[in-house]
Amino acid sequence: MRLRAGRTAGVRRTEKYRMEKVSIIIPVYNAAMYLDRCLESVTAQSYRNLEIIVVNDGSTDSSLAVCEEYEKKDSRIVLIDKENTGVSDSRNQAMGRATGKYLQFMDSDDWLTPDATEKLVTLAEMTGCDMVIGDFYRVDGERFSLKSHIQETKVMSREEFAAHMMEEPADFYYGVMWNKLYRRSVVEEYGLSCSTELNWCEDFLFNLSYIRRADTFCALQAPVYYYVKRKGSLVASELKKTSAVKVRLLLLEEYRRLYQSMGLYEDNKVKINGFVLAIAKDGHVSRMPGNKLSGKLEEGSREAKKMNWAAAEKKEKKAKLKKAQEARMDKAKLAYTRVEHTFGPVYDSRSRILILGTFPSVKSRETAFYYGHPRNRFWKVMAALWGEAVPETVEEKKRLLLEHGVAIWDVVQSCDIRGSSDSSIRNVRPADIPGLLKRTGIRQIYANGDAAFRLYRKYCEKQTGIPAVRLPSTSPANAVFSLERLTAEWGKKLLRRGTAQESAGQKNQTEGEAQADGG
Repeated sequence: MRLRAGRTAGVRRTEKYRMEKVSIIIPVYNAAMYLDRCLESVTAQSYRNLEIIVVNDGSTDSSLAVCEEYEKKDSRIVLIDKENTGVSDSRNQAMGRATGKYLQFMDSDDWLTPDATEKLVTLAEMTGCDMVIGDFYRVDGERFSLKSHIQETKVMSREEFAAHMMEEPADFYYGVMWNKLYRRSVVEEYGLSCSTELNWCEDFLFNLSYIRRADTFCALQAPVYYYVKRKGSLVASELKKTSAVKVRLLLLEEYRRLYQSMGLYEDNKVKINGFVLAIAKDGHVSRMPGNKLSGKLEEGSREAKKMNWAAAEKKEKKAKLKKAQEARMDKAKLAYTRVEHTFGPVYDSRSRILILGTFPSVKSRETAFYYGHPRNRFWKVMAALWGEAVPETVEEKKRLLLEHGVAIWDVVQSCDIRGSSDSSIRNVRPADIPGLLKRTGIRQIYANGDAAFRLYRKYCEKQTGIPAVRLPSTSPANAVFSLERLTAEWGKKLLRRGTAQESAGQKNQTEGEAQADGG
């Protein structure tokens, strides 16, 4: 089967494939000055059936504010805000949350061509391939170069695709994730993820693992992406921090596994070993005027102007002027602060179940009530479990809990903490949970997330004599769990054990007045 790239599929044929959802994953870390360009290119894609998962990886600049602005403007954007754990963990969390048939990736300082997703999906649907790989532009200031490699237009087997890889085993064309379209079912079936042990070439390692499981491949002879090469970029900075030897050995081992699985290792051993010396090169860049590729880049040049490069440069200069001020603000935000829990537990005489968090987030401290972050799923899970409407006011939230025998509190009464970071908690003074148990008929304790579970075991379990049941966190950072999955997991553990005890206890209890101290 032979295919031509680009618009040869035709408008009618393209329309046929618009129902297939694509999940576009964008990790973000301190990219405020580039985010407008990136997100505008995604939201303006000619292909409209998108799930745009933006992961703010603990940015200390204004990236989160930019992401939130776009989230309000476009309902297709799913924003995950979490602590800084690295690009691999950001991608993994987004993949766990994704619902699209296909996965597409971006870096937050780059941008897409206007019909990138449309071209990739059309070719994937026409051929049924597990991976579509496209050309891209490499951008360095005002310099561009077109990067491509495979010129074949037919559907390729794994062996045929691997033969092309051996021609340039260290090329960005094969190593990066952002010029490819992946089938999500392959990722899920084999449990593929990005290595969190690496902060350089982790995308290359993911690709090699994916290729080993995929069956068919095709190449799109059209650029789909603008890759910006800049000082301070992830590759440039992380290369200094990472053990190059470790990275190369891991990649060599994955290459070996791939080619051994096809019986091609002995024939390609020399080239694979040579990969050590040529790792992760991204090619040569030429100035556009007078370049042999200028005709091919004419379309790219027009697109760059439309994206308003001058405005981006101006914005970058302005950002540099504010850098010192932002650094001082960021330092203040990241500093440890001694914080006291200012609102008490919610409970009454009917309470049989106690659900514990760690410590109120910044948002909860502002609202003086539990789970105040708008993206925390706690109240949605509670409402789903009991078949009620999601409560909006504090009084509605208290009523929902108390009518079903549920009490809530946090493990920590006071601590030193940075912002809302549970992992930063130190110098803990635990809450008086034993005292609460003496005043109530609570018989079962649940911990909302791993951090609450660990802190309870460390500071409270010996005093209460009741082991806690660990529940998956309702925090927006726990993106691996969808709302449906969270509700199912909570229902299995909480309703099965807690409700039976609650019902038995209520027969011999007189309903008392709510003692909901927190408010």
